[in-house]
Amino acid sequence: MASTVVTLSPAEEKKADKDRLLTALINVCGVSHAHYRTHPIVLALRCDGITQFNMDFIHMTATDIDALQYEKGGALVPLELNFKMILRAFLAFYHHMSHKKHGGVNVLDTTLPVQFMNFRNSEYDPTKEITPWGLAIANNKGLTDWNKLVKPSARDFKPYREANGWVDYKEVFMITLEAQNLTHLVDPSYVVTNEDLHKAQQKFLYKVLRDNMLHHEAKLIVMSHSKTKDTALIWQLMCETYDKSMSTSLNGDAFLGGLTSSRLDDGKWNRSQGEYITFYEDKINIFNEMCPDSEINDMQGVRMLKNSIANVPNLANVLILCRQTKASADLPDKITLRQFVALLSQQAQVYNNGRIHSGRNDRRSAANHELDYEVNAHDVDQDKDCDSNEWFEANVMNQRDPNAGRYLGNRNGNKSTGFKKTQNNKHQANQMQGNQSGAFMNRETWNALEDSDKKAWDR
Repeated sequence: MASTVVTLSPAEEKKADKDRLLTALINVCGVSHAHYRTHPIVLALRCDGITQFNMDFIHMTATDIDALQYEKGGALVPLELNFKMILRAFLAFYHHMSHKKHGGVNVLDTTLPVQFMNFRNSEYDPTKEITPWGLAIANNKGLTDWNKLVKPSARDFKPYREANGWVDYKEVFMITLEAQNLTHLVDPSYVVTNEDLHKAQQKFLYKVLRDNMLHHEAKLIVMSHSKTKDTALIWQLMCETYDKSMSTSLNGDAFLGGLTSSRLDDGKWNRSQGEYITFYEDKINIFNEMCPDSEINDMQGVRMLKNSIANVPNLANVLILCRQTKASADLPDKITLRQFVALLSQQAQVYNNGRIHSGRNDRRSAANHELDYEVNAHDVDQDKDCDSNEWFEANVMNQRDPNAGRYLGNRNGNKSTGFKKTQNNKHQANQMQGNQSGAFMNRETWNALEDSDKKAWDR
């Protein structure tokens, strides 16, 4: 049976519009139904000729509301300030919601009072002018300003190709969003107040994701949301996919191996002690983000860092002295990783200050021997500084298998760790001794040696 559209007569429409105004005043503005005929708001609106909702009330301005009066004791008096504030807030709420929905608000909606209360408490600014929603759509200042003043650069976002680089990519991606004031585009809890501006920004970020998400799973997620371009949902799904992926887990295992094998006294770190300490702490934090189920707590982090600097004379006893001091003061000897890093950094600063004028040849204690070596002796190419991340990756790739005596790095790019074969394919093959810079061989030559030759070389 076909439905028929009921057309109201002009008189019926006028009565319905009057009922809309009364409903809005009672349900939203707090006018008592039992005393609505004598309520100051109703009297003031009626005195000003405002009897209908769509025909009269929504066309009012803030100036009109401020000028409202009603008869009291035989004389006209201004409407009380609190009632004016309610009417102004409701009028602003109506235009705000109409702008979001691109249409009028249904005053019979039972959730309208709650929406109005939330708007008034969190979004409403009484100092701003009330802009009719039709005009707001035609003249969106926020969108115009964003187009004119803000020039987000898509080139600031880097391509994402490999699953094992997710943690670093995620951090850099969020930093880039923060720099361009676009973090709200990946926040599912963000409340949109300017629909046109939000859609324009979503289109920009979606284009960025479409161009840079090159890994097959990420690309599939992005392309499956091409119609909605809901960047917050896209980012949420990618985080759920990669945060718990097998590649991230395997990379975390290799990461942990690199942390436990790194040592400041092995002669391969060419920067200051303070940089090593903060670099190590940063790697622990990255591991905790990479593998939250296997998080390194403060006690474990302190022990790992202590073992890493155990043979460095000016740092080795810092933790012991700290605990002795606390014990003598009858304080608990518990120390956080952050506190331990701060103590080590102080000692490292004292040490570094004493060596500022030591020149290019650095002298450092390793084990119980004083070793002289050139700062750049760890790399065949002495024109380039050693990148700290490459140094760490080398520790991960070049760990020895304790049973076979072989290094764990493989010729296929070490897929288990996620590090490429092109990185760190040169390494120092033996410990530097005396005043010699040490000898070097590439990975292929080293792997071609017999186990007995490797052991003899390392003696």
